[in-house]
Amino acid sequence: MDAYTEPLYPYEEEKEFQCAYIENMYRYFGYGMWLVFEKATNQLIGRAGLEHREYNDVVELELGYLIGRKYQGRGYAAEVCKAILAYAKEHAGFERINTLIQDGNDASIALSRKLGFEQKESYETNGKIMHRFIKKLV
Repeated sequence: MDAYTEPLYPYEEEKEFQCAYIENMYRYFGYGMWLVFEKATNQLIGRAGLEHREYNDVVELELGYLIGRKYQGRGYAAEVCKAILAYAKEHAGFERINTLIQDGNDASIALSRKLGFEQKESYETNGKIMHRFIKKLV
């Protein structure tokens, strides 16, 4: 697994994690992370969604996603992220959305650009170089 990729948990553990997340986060914001299933097989292949992150003392909307290694490169992340961006534009109430990508994660950087994000800044945190991308929603 790549150093910049968080693991997708085994099905039961992922389901438990997401249920707890939904119970706590959705109550406050009405959105959060969703599980991603492959349509043809109903197999759990990832998670993606919206979270809040603080940048320079301002809370902003952030797009996050993880597609399991064996399902990458098939367009799933693009399909899911396009749907989430449409949802965010309609329902989240933010003027823009961010995505934060670790240096070296070229596939995610390419996807962000394909989705219309522009790189805003790069910085080091916890010994890692991170790139912040922004897309206007309005």
